[in-house]
Amino acid sequence: MADSAMGILRREGERRGASGHVPDTQDFDEHVRFYQSALRIVRIFLVFIAVLLLGMYFFLVR
Repeated sequence: MADSAMGILRREGERRGASGHVPDTQDFDEHVRFYQSALRIVRIFLVFIAVLLLGMYFFLVR
């Protein structure tokens, strides 16, 4: 089963922490913020497309 990007980031952070490598929390937080903003942009785009298609259906088919 495919992991989410957030799960991969967490697992990688735990692996680095267990190996004695001091994790860079700022780097991880930056990755999380980028991931969340990318998801937000994708959601907005999908909602826009859905509203556009519903509008086209309403005005062109009915």
